[in-house]
Amino acid sequence: MAGWIEAACLGVAALCLLYMVFVVGFNVLARIVFDLTDTAINLMIPGAIEQVSYVLGVIALAALAASMGGGMIAVDILVGRFPRLLRIAIARLWFVGIVAFALVLCWLFWGEAQATFARQEQTQDLRLPMFLIYGLYAIECFALAVIALREALTADGHHPELS
Repeated sequence: MAGWIEAACLGVAALCLLYMVFVVGFNVLARIVFDLTDTAINLMIPGAIEQVSYVLGVIALAALAASMGGGMIAVDILVGRFPRLLRIAIARLWFVGIVAFALVLCWLFWGEAQATFARQEQTQDLRLPMFLIYGLYAIECFALAVIALREALTADGHHPELS
């Protein structure tokens, strides 16, 4: 299941990144047209800054979850010299900490999703329901927890870059 979640997170991050690049690039060109026509032609995407800011959060959390696969990049000048069993214990402890952190974030975002749903809060420009954004963030944090749990259970303390 963690492998499927990892692939889904990578797909979400990639799609959101493409969308963000499109919105920013299009609005830059639209701003040039807007200025050249002395404000007569306005092709800018409404709420572009708001869209990009929320999509950036989606990208960051999804990419973080996807990057956990196979362990994290490590520069371990000290830990690399430890005995194998100690390296395994340290790696697993690290991922257990990430699981705990991700679950706390998941709980906090879920609580915020429930609170914004109850208050019917919306984003400032586009009037999108805030609970959807916080709910998506909560799901991504849960995905991070699942992937980090897999790594905690399977970490072997070996880093290919040290070989």
